[in-house]
Amino acid sequence: MIIKCKDRLPILPSDREEKYPVLPLKTGVLFPGMMLTIQVGRPENLKLIELSGSASKPFVASYSPSKDGAKEKTTFHQVGVLGVVRDVRKGPGGSKVVTIEGLKRVVISSVVQTEPFVTAAVNYVQAESDLPANIMARINEVESVLSEITGLDPTYSPEQLNVLRMNRDDPSVAADMVASSYHFPLEAKQELLETIHLELRYERLLGYLNAELSRAATAHNIDTNVRKAIEEEQQKHFLRQQLHEIRKLLGEDFSEEREAARIRSTIKNTPNLPPEVVARATIEADRLSQLSTASAEYGVTKNYLDWLLALPWGTCKPEDYNIQDVEKVLTSEYYGPIALKEQILQRLSVRKLLGGVNEGPTLCLIGAHGTGKAAIAKAIAKALGKEFLRISVGGITEVSEIKGTPRTFLGALPGKIVRSLRDAGTCDPVMLIEDIDYFNIENDSSVNMSLLEAIDNRVNSRFLDNYIGVPFDLSKVFFICSVRSYEEIPEQFIPRFEIVELPGYIEKEKIVITKRYLLPALLKKHGITRTELRFSDRLLSRIINNYTMEAGLLGLSQQLEKICRKVALQKASRSRKSWTVTEKNLESFLGPPVYIPEKAETNPEIGIAAGVAWTGAGGDLMFIEGLKMKGEGQIITTGSLGDVMRESIQAAHSYVRSKADMLGIDSADFNEFDVHIHFPSGAIPKDGPSAGVTVCLVIASVMAERPIRNDVAMTGEITLRGKVLSVGGMKEKVSAAYRTGIYNVALPKENEKDLKDLPKEILRKTRFTFLERVDDLFELCLLDFTPSSYTLEKIFQDEIKKAKRKKKPRTTKGKSKAARSRKSK
Repeated sequence: MIIKCKDRLPILPSDREEKYPVLPLKTGVLFPGMMLTIQVGRPENLKLIELSGSASKPFVASYSPSKDGAKEKTTFHQVGVLGVVRDVRKGPGGSKVVTIEGLKRVVISSVVQTEPFVTAAVNYVQAESDLPANIMARINEVESVLSEITGLDPTYSPEQLNVLRMNRDDPSVAADMVASSYHFPLEAKQELLETIHLELRYERLLGYLNAELSRAATAHNIDTNVRKAIEEEQQKHFLRQQLHEIRKLLGEDFSEEREAARIRSTIKNTPNLPPEVVARATIEADRLSQLSTASAEYGVTKNYLDWLLALPWGTCKPEDYNIQDVEKVLTSEYYGPIALKEQILQRLSVRKLLGGVNEGPTLCLIGAHGTGKAAIAKAIAKALGKEFLRISVGGITEVSEIKGTPRTFLGALPGKIVRSLRDAGTCDPVMLIEDIDYFNIENDSSVNMSLLEAIDNRVNSRFLDNYIGVPFDLSKVFFICSVRSYEEIPEQFIPRFEIVELPGYIEKEKIVITKRYLLPALLKKHGITRTELRFSDRLLSRIINNYTMEAGLLGLSQQLEKICRKVALQKASRSRKSWTVTEKNLESFLGPPVYIPEKAETNPEIGIAAGVAWTGAGGDLMFIEGLKMKGEGQIITTGSLGDVMRESIQAAHSYVRSKADMLGIDSADFNEFDVHIHFPSGAIPKDGPSAGVTVCLVIASVMAERPIRNDVAMTGEITLRGKVLSVGGMKEKVSAAYRTGIYNVALPKENEKDLKDLPKEILRKTRFTFLERVDDLFELCLLDFTPSSYTLEKIFQDEIKKAKRKKKPRTTKGKSKAARSRKSK
């Protein structure tokens, strides 16, 4: 209840303690010899004032830091001031306004009673008998600081400084007068009241005065600067008015005012402007009319208004397209999987039903260069009847390139997305954002999030460009992102992307696309007609196989452009009128072949099998070689293999070893021979489990010394129990086998459903064997091998050996060592 003083208090010795009522002060601190006016509202305090005021009885006034309305008991400081009531007036709400005069310091030792008000036992404070030696110097310092404060802050009266000078003879009274009169915190005033030692009191007083001086100086500087700025603005306004009159007399045209009027007219006549855009543009137009055309700020403001009003605010095309018509356009403009087109049609149907808004994830196309990502986006834009925008974000490393630069910067501009929309003139185009894999190479998360803020349909309805400064609605923009592979997508984008993988084209599809889309565009681009330049399917096939190695059509397009340029040169020189490119003269256009495709082996061999693999350039034939040699039963792998492929080889080796009896392999051979498995093209990294069945067949062939059929290609993952699991890239793998002249393909049973996307010609010529267990592959590909007959023959031979042992038991008892040695030989 009593807050003890931190300093040691000199108490005047006395035989008894005086008892006085205690009045807690909430809004001030009373000092000896000073007056304090307070408002009293609590019932117990009103009783105290009534009793003390009527009888002029003294009481103790002590500062109470507790909050009004607190449920706990009232607390007050140990050091207070003995005071008397000098005036009482009525206050609002039944309260009273009381003026109190402080008499002298007292120390509250204990609380005697709490009803009807707090009464405490107090002791008097013993004053210092001798003044400190440097007290006058301290008073001079206080006087100097007070003089500076009075000069800076007009709220302090100069009379206070005169009162201090009049009380120089009594340093205690002078310190109390300063502490009471100046704007110190109540805690600071209470600390000064509790400081009895004069030297320490003046030291603390100077500290608080210096803080007040600093505040007053800061406030004075601010006031001075504000007054100066106001005066300068008034002076500029006056001069501007004079200049206006002078220009009128000179007959000048007031071009800035006409420009501002034009902008106001544009604001008024532009439909669909949001209210916040109208308000911002109006403010800037009024500001523009007050600027001189020669000032730099005029050009900045005018450029900003041009950008603000040129944006397509609410300029959208109706979503009145027919889904059947959209499907026809997609089919005619893009050659690709039916499932992909159905997925796009589903998204467009949702967009139509929602009136052009779709809060689903952003469409992301994944595929190698030339697989038709841009073609799909163009087809969607054409089908919807909307503008098509194609922007690249490759190399962007700063947020300002996406969200613009603030107007205060030199050369500030909006971000790339807002600039593209201004050029398109509509707020609902189809926007293809390319090179996501080259975006933000430094992987700064703030840059990733700035782009995601623009393309994420959940939050882009109020996209804020730093230059425009007003939210722009991007929710109706059909964003499509493109990237080469899934691994290159920044992790912040993955949860908000709907992934659509574009498979690579096989040879037949490349020929169809080239004849239907690529060649007509290239001939038109180079000024050549169809009758002047002719290609055959066989020639296109050779170009694809010998001059390109890719999943898409970019390299093929470049090779065809070389041919078109040479023909264009000859046409410009008028040396010929028509050209036919054949296999014989192809090298004269493109040079010698760049790639030599793999070919099937001519004869069955031991330890070599044809596997099919998926690569970034499409499907490819991959021959896996194996041999055995004297060793310790180890398995050696070469060919730049990944961890998954090495584990698959180990699993295949273990399975073959477990089936040694069935394959006719002596179990001891696995401990006496090492097996070396090699994948050619060692410079190319290889990984994945799909070569498991091929490796298993190679190991079985090497250990059993049986040749493998050379007219069968195979793929599939193997387990330790001999099951064949499904793998991916079936379309590309089967096409690679067909391209190399292998028309027998062994693949997992579970992949049978993946063959529906293959061309009919490949399905008609290729014979498929669907594997459930790898034993089926042994029976299919290992020549001179029939598991059942071999097992019966082995059992029969074992029975004959057992019978011979019974007839002629082996014994060496009684024979010489030489005889035993000859017998063993």
